[in-house]
Amino acid sequence: MSLCQTCLGGPREVEVKSYGIGVCQRCWQQAERGWPAQYEPVLLHAMSRLGLLIPDRTDDGRLPRCYSPPADFNL
Repeated sequence: MSLCQTCLGGPREVEVKSYGIGVCQRCWQQAERGWPAQYEPVLLHAMSRLGLLIPDRTDDGRLPRCYSPPADFNL
């Protein structure tokens, strides 16, 4: 069983394809209105590893739970 890549405590149950990580249900639920700040280093590292753009933040200043890069990203 793989562990959650954000908290490292729960089982990896949800694949977050937009960030290329897997998280537990608890972390997924906590990110409903955007990822809590303590998880940003993991998310930014994952995006860097995959060569993804950093998405616009939510109104609360958080990274969105899911996002899609622009359609012309790989041009």
